Amino acid sequence: MARRTQSLLRSFWFPLVVFGTLTLLSAPVAALGGGTVIAFYWAVAGTTGGALVGWYYHAREERLGVSRSGLPFIVTGSLLFVAAFVLPATTSGRLQEVISAFAVGGAYLIFAWLDRSVVLAALGMAVAVVPAVALASSLEHPGPVVAATTGLAILVTGLAVRRTEQHGR
Repeated sequence: MARRTQSLLRSFWFPLVVFGTLTLLSAPVAALGGGTVIAFYWAVAGTTGGALVGWYYHAREERLGVSRSGLPFIVTGSLLFVAAFVLPATTSGRLQEVISAFAVGGAYLIFAWLDRSVVLAALGMAVAVVPAVALASSLEHPGPVVAATTGLAILVTGLAVRRTEQHGR
């Protein structure tokens, strides 16, 4: 019974779909606007996404009648948000456009550890590799490509996890 309860609480498809979509939508924003525009986008989108995820988990826990502490996930998400803004400010040029993806990859590795999830670990490693590949490329402005690639990877992973969860019940 305890293992089934842990499994029910471990459902993480929703935040992947929300933040995968927001990241994918940030690609044209990154392409059309500068650093200030993308910072504003993420200030609004990140806060909205976090609120949606919080609402989803609260409603889900109410429906299931069980809950677990969300504090480690909230702290990790908050640190990700700060790192995604602070780390790029410490760099310049092409590196500045992709450094946030390193923070995202690292955060997904922490989420993987918190949730004991091989899927999230693989996603975290993949997302962390994308900026390195982008920097090795000849793209003058790799930011939009990194956003589109990581957003798509996160979104597709979330949809695949959701499908697996639906078929597992």
